[in-house]
Amino acid sequence: MGCQSPKILTSPKTYFEDRNVVRESINPIKQEELKSNIKLEFSLENIDKNHNYQIIAKFQGQNPFLTEIISGQTQKITFNKCFICSYFFEKKQLLDVSLLKDGIQYGLLNLTLGNIVGSMRSIYKGSFNNKIKINIAAEEISEDNSTLCFRLSAKYAASNGNFYNPEDKISYVITSGNNKKIYESESIAPSGKFYDIKIPLYLLKNGFVISFLDCYQESLSYKNENLQQFCLSTNSEYLGIINGNKKINIINNSYIYKKPTFLDYIKSGVRIKLSIGIDYTESNRVPTDPNSLHYLGKDLMNDYEQAIQACGMICAYYDYNQKFPVYGYGAFINGKPPANMCFNINFKDNPEIYTINNVLKEYRNSFNYIRLAGPTNFAPLIQNVVNNIKRENNDIQYHILLILTDGIINDLQQTIDSLVEGSFLPLSVIIIGIGNDDFHEMVVLDGDDDPITSSKGVVRKRDLVQFVPFNKFKNNPTKLAEEVLEEVPRQLVDYYAMKNIEPSSLAANYGPIANNMSQRNINSYGNNQNQSEYIDLNIHKNAF
Repeated sequence: MGCQSPKILTSPKTYFEDRNVVRESINPIKQEELKSNIKLEFSLENIDKNHNYQIIAKFQGQNPFLTEIISGQTQKITFNKCFICSYFFEKKQLLDVSLLKDGIQYGLLNLTLGNIVGSMRSIYKGSFNNKIKINIAAEEISEDNSTLCFRLSAKYAASNGNFYNPEDKISYVITSGNNKKIYESESIAPSGKFYDIKIPLYLLKNGFVISFLDCYQESLSYKNENLQQFCLSTNSEYLGIINGNKKINIINNSYIYKKPTFLDYIKSGVRIKLSIGIDYTESNRVPTDPNSLHYLGKDLMNDYEQAIQACGMICAYYDYNQKFPVYGYGAFINGKPPANMCFNINFKDNPEIYTINNVLKEYRNSFNYIRLAGPTNFAPLIQNVVNNIKRENNDIQYHILLILTDGIINDLQQTIDSLVEGSFLPLSVIIIGIGNDDFHEMVVLDGDDDPITSSKGVVRKRDLVQFVPFNKFKNNPTKLAEEVLEEVPRQLVDYYAMKNIEPSSLAANYGPIANNMSQRNINSYGNNQNQSEYIDLNIHKNAF
C-alpha cells in the first residue's frame, strides 16, 4: 500500500472516544524543561524617507540585540533579524527597546516581555516621540510538542493450516531508533485491541521498531523509518509472519496531535482576570501597631502590599481592561457585627478597581470603614468568585484568585467544596500565607500528593491551588511572584484540554469586550463524562 500524509489533528477526538483508559504518565517532563522560546519581530511605521534605522533590544544584565540597518525608502519598514529569547510567564522580564536614526538614539521604550506577549494577538504597538510607530510581534518557537496517537489491534490468521491456540496472548514493545525502550504493552487475546498510546514525536525522530511477541516470546519486528509511512488511513493493515507459518494482522489507526501551549491560548485571545481576597481578621493586629501585618507605615509597604504588588503587576500584563475585583473577609463593616466574610474593599456596588496602584490605595483607605474581627473563612470568598465565573460563562477569560491570609482557616471542608467546584471552571487559586502562623491546612488545599474531595465525594477535576508562605521570600518580591505564578500556565492549559477547547476556536471570538467572548457551557460541575483518556508517554527527554 502506498504512503499517505499523516492525519494532523488539534484535538484527540477521532479514534479514542469509545475507550476509557486511565494510566499514569511515565517520567513526566519537569517544569523547567517547559519554558518557551519566542522570537520578536520589529517593524516601523511613519518614518522619514532616506534615513537609516536600526533597533536595539536589551534585557537587563544581558548583551544587546541589534537588527540590521535599513534605509527607509517607504514610510514602513520591517526588519529581517529577529530577537530570540526565553519567556517566563511568572517573571518580570525588563526589556529596553531603542530606535537609532542615522546612528543616533531617536527614542527609548522601557517594556517587559509580558507587555508584548500580553498585547492583543501578542503584537505590541507603541511609538517613539509620538511620531514613529513601532510594532513588536511575539511568536513562539518552542520545540515541537506534537505526539503520535495510535491504536493497534491484533487478528490472527491461518497459514498452511496452522492456527494460534485461543488461549495464547500477544504483546508488543516499541523501541527508538537508537535501541531505547519506549513502551511495553499489555498482553491481549488472539483477536483484540491494545490500549491507545500517545508518544511524543521527539522520541520517534530517529525511527522506531515495534516487536510483537507471542506467549513463546517469538517475535515479528516492524521497523519504521518514516513517520508518514505509519500514519496510514483508517483500518490499514500490516501483515506479518511469526514462526514461519503463523500469521498476524496488525490493524493501525494513527494521527499526529499537537498539544496547544500557554502562549497559543494567550495569542488566540485568552485574557487573565485577577481577583484578590484580603484577610481582615483581628489576628493581624490593628494597622497602627508597628507589629501588625497590616501596619500602614509611610515609607515602607507591609507584607500584604508587597504580595499584591509583586503578583498583581505580572498578571496585569495579560488583563485587557486593568480592572481587578478586590474583596475583604473577616471584618466588621463600620465597626458593626457580625463579621462580613466577603465584601468589596472599595465599598461600592462594583468591586473592580482600576490598576494595581489604585488597588493599593483602596486597601489603605479601607481601614477607615472596617474593624478587624474574624473568623478566617475562605469559602464565601471562593464561592463568590466561582459564582461570578459561572454567571459570566466565558471561555476566553481565565481567572486567578489571589488569597492573602495570616492563619488557620475555620471552614476547611466548605472551602474544599468550593475549590472542587472551581476545578471544573477556568480558575486558579493562589494562597499566600502572611506571617508566622501554622499553615499546614494550606498544604492540604494545595493537594499535590492527595487530591481534595468534596463532602459529596467529588474529586477535584484538576489541580488549581498553589500555596506559598510569604516569609520564605519576604525580602525578594521578584522570587515570590515567580514561585506563586509558575504553575498558572500549566493549570490554564489543563483547563482548556479538559474542556477540549482549542486556541483556534477561541480566536474567532477574540475581542476586548467581555460580551463578545465565547459562550461555551462551563457549568458542568460533577459531570463525569468520558474525556477520551489514554496512556501518555511524556518521557523525560534526557533518557533518549
